[in-house]
Amino acid sequence: MSLVQNALILALLTAIPLHAVAAQHAAPAATITPAARLAVLGDSLTPGASRTAQLGLGPNMTYALTHRDSTGGLEAHRDWTDVFVVESGSATLVSGGTLSGAKEATPGEWRGGKANGSTRAALHVGDVVVIPAGAPHQMILAPGEHITYLAFKVKAP
Repeated sequence: MSLVQNALILALLTAIPLHAVAAQHAAPAATITPAARLAVLGDSLTPGASRTAQLGLGPNMTYALTHRDSTGGLEAHRDWTDVFVVESGSATLVSGGTLSGAKEATPGEWRGGKANGSTRAALHVGDVVVIPAGAPHQMILAPGEHITYLAFKVKAP
């Protein structure tokens, strides 16, 4: 047998078992939350400082629809990256820098204090925000301002 034939046989022998293993463990189907369902959920969130409707949860992520009518507290999550998709409204995001004076509310979850050297950015409809695990962050809302966003929490590696 030639070197090319040996290589082809080896490739086939290694590919077949991998294919068989992949076929034995079917992946779950996608979860889809239609826009109409998000609209109903958004309308159902009663006015208040912050209201959240949990949409899904897994071992390495959660996702929810959140509506805010007022400024939130400063926070940082050691183990979770936050990803926001702004659905309606606007706010100012304070993020980054170093956290000082915060209290550990639960293991790895810090609240309050001050974010030294942080930046401010205006958030608008359609914006996608990624807040790395450990980064201090806070939503600031002016009087009368509101914001609704999808919030994904992804477990940091």
